Amino acid sequence: MGDNDVQWPADGLETVDFCPVCASPSRTLLYDGMRDVVFRTAPGEWKLYRCQGCQSCFLDPRPNVATIGLAYATYYTHAVNDQPIVRRIGAFRTVLHDLINGYLNHRYGTERVPANRAGRWLLPFLLPLRAVADVEFRHLPKPASPAHRVFDIGCGDGGFLARATGIGWVASGIDPDPKAVANCKSRGIDVALGGVDSLSSIEGSSYDYITASHVLEHVHDPGKMLNEAFRLLRPGGILWLDTPNIQSLGHKRYRRFWRDLDAPRHLVLFNRTSLLQLLRRSGFTCIRQRNHSLRTFPIFAASEAIMQGKDAFSATRGGKPPLTDILAELYEMLWPRRREFLTMTAIKPEG
Repeated sequence: MGDNDVQWPADGLETVDFCPVCASPSRTLLYDGMRDVVFRTAPGEWKLYRCQGCQSCFLDPRPNVATIGLAYATYYTHAVNDQPIVRRIGAFRTVLHDLINGYLNHRYGTERVPANRAGRWLLPFLLPLRAVADVEFRHLPKPASPAHRVFDIGCGDGGFLARATGIGWVASGIDPDPKAVANCKSRGIDVALGGVDSLSSIEGSSYDYITASHVLEHVHDPGKMLNEAFRLLRPGGILWLDTPNIQSLGHKRYRRFWRDLDAPRHLVLFNRTSLLQLLRRSGFTCIRQRNHSLRTFPIFAASEAIMQGKDAFSATRGGKPPLTDILAELYEMLWPRRREFLTMTAIKPEG
């Protein structure tokens, strides 16, 4: 699979007549002849269109629900990865590692060691590090009671659910990938096998916090997923989600070689405005964009590797990212519309 003469099964494709985000029929072709250049396992060529209404982008044709699993034969959720944000290598990184642990122990109630308690005061001033630390726990508040429940849609290897359980949340999730679910269950994590359609079988108003990290771009009907998340939340509950930004600086710079195009797994790609509109349409209020820092370095490195025909997963900036990456990171921090990822929290209103 993945060779140029191999195509996606013809009976496993479906056409997309309207934008999956705003239902507009007007569109323009953005890229043709796209291939799986990230995992290099999915056969076929793909076309990506830009909606003329909301400016989101989507594949047409695309794999249908019955065959989309072919694109995940070697997906990253098949292996457990619990690496810390900063590994304890060298004197400088060791200091950062311990400061981050000190912040996490204070903010989220973890018990990580070794930890430097000064992190609770210093990290709020080191905004990129604080942002990355907060994303690791998806901005979870400390549970107000032992009965507070968090649910992860597309939970992957279960790393987040394990962290949530460790700080006192009753955590569970769902994922359509049997290998990912098996990984979770081997770690004692409460996870069910299923996709967005399976959410309808869960009783409404069941959760205080729902998360979906890099899931929305993979589903065939993103509006349906957000509607289900809204239904499953208790009044006052919070949705947290993270998804690639088609208007990011990385896409503007690398175009068809941008790592997060990721055809054919990424079916729909949002911009800040279209995602806000979709969240509001589902009933969410108090929508807030969060910072997800230090993403330009790995995304830019992977994109350059793809541009050069190399393996995206072996690409790295190492410990010395170029000045252009550092400037790009600062630019994205100051201009949320251009960030690599759209990281959002939204509330289901009470009453």
